[in-house]
Amino acid sequence: MENLRVISIEHAREIVSSHISPLPPRTAELSASLGHVLAQNVLADADYPSADRSMMDGYVIRTDAAPGTFRVTAEIPAGIVPTTPLGVGESMRIFTGAILPPGGGRIVMQEDCARSADTVAIPSFSENLFIRPQGAEAQNGAIVLPAGTLIGAPEMAILAQVGYTSPQVIPHPSIRHLATGDELVPPSQTPPPGHIRDTNSSLLAGLIPGLISTHAPDDPATMKSLFEGNQDLLLISGGASVGDHDHGSSTLRALGYTIHFDKVNLRPGKPLTFATRGTQVAFVIPGNPVSHFVCYHLAIRLAIDLLSGIHSPWHFLDLEIIGKETLRPNPRETFWPAEVSIQNGKLIATPKPWSSSGDTFSLTRTNALIRVGEAPPITLLLNIPHSNPV
Repeated sequence: MENLRVISIEHAREIVSSHISPLPPRTAELSASLGHVLAQNVLADADYPSADRSMMDGYVIRTDAAPGTFRVTAEIPAGIVPTTPLGVGESMRIFTGAILPPGGGRIVMQEDCARSADTVAIPSFSENLFIRPQGAEAQNGAIVLPAGTLIGAPEMAILAQVGYTSPQVIPHPSIRHLATGDELVPPSQTPPPGHIRDTNSSLLAGLIPGLISTHAPDDPATMKSLFEGNQDLLLISGGASVGDHDHGSSTLRALGYTIHFDKVNLRPGKPLTFATRGTQVAFVIPGNPVSHFVCYHLAIRLAIDLLSGIHSPWHFLDLEIIGKETLRPNPRETFWPAEVSIQNGKLIATPKPWSSSGDTFSLTRTNALIRVGEAPPITLLLNIPHSNPV
C-alpha cells in the first residue's frame, strides 16, 4: 500500500498502471470485435493474392512479347481459373482481379490497345507490368495482425479476409457507477431547496457509452451493500473528501479494497482515490463535474484502457493558446478545459471560461485540457467519447 500523501498526477498514473493488467482473453464474434484488442497473432491462411492477378482491364501477353499485333484467344473475367497456356503471338482479354493464364507475364491497359475483331494492336508497353504477384501482400502463415492490435474497421476487414471469424480478444471491463449524495435528484425533477440535479451520471455516460448509474445515499451501511459486486471497475461519484458525510474510501476499506492513493496534486480533482481488491479496480471521484471530466481523462480512462489491453499515452501538443492570460496559476498543477479548433489552417487552443470545478457550463465544446504548471502551458488532446462500450 502506498503512503497516503499528495502525489503528482504522473505518479498517480504510474500507480494505476502498476496495479492493473489486461483482462483474460475471450473469443468474440467478428461482428462484435470492434474496439477490442487482439489477444493472438492472426496468420494468413493462404497466399494473398492467391495467384498472379491483373491490376487493370486490358490484355495479357507473354513477358517476352514485343509490341505488335496479337491474336485474341480467350477472355478471362474475375473468378475464373484459366488453364490454357498463352502462346507466342497470342493475347487474352483480361479484367481487373482476374488470374493470369499460364505463360502470361504482362498486362497492357485497354486504353493503350486497338481491338479489331479477333486481334489487338499494341504499339508500345508501359514499364509497369500491372500484375499483383502471388503472395505479394501476405504469404501463407505470415502474421498479418500481431497480438496487441486494436481492432478498427481495417482490422475487421483483414480478419474477414483470412477467415478469423472468432478471434481471441481482450474483453471490455464491466463497469459500475454509483452517484452518492443525499442532495441528488434525477435530471427530470426540479430540485427542492438544498438539492441539485445529478449531472455526473450523464457526464460519465457520455464518456463511457452504455454506462448505467445507480444513486447511493450518504449512509455507510447502504453504500457498502451497493458497492459490493463482481464488476471489474467501480466508479463512485462523490464521497472522496474527508467530511463527515464522505464515506467513499472508508466503505471501500470495509469491503477489503486497498487504497493506493487518495490525494493528487491536481486542480481540479485533488481528492481522487484509487483502490484495488484483487483484480477489481475502484475510483472515488471528487463530486464536481469538471473534476469528474478531468479525473476521467487523466486516470480513469487509463484504467479502462489497461483492463482492455490498450496502450493509452498522453498526447500533448505545443499549440498556440489564444487567451493565455485567463490561465490562472495555482500551487496545484492545473488541467484547464479548452477547445482546440482550426483557425487559418493551424490548430489553436482556447481556454474555457472556467470559474470553478462545479461550473458544468464551462465544459461546452471542450476537447482538450491545457496543462498549467511550472513549464509553459501545453495542450492535451482528448478523444471523446471513449471507444470502448461497456
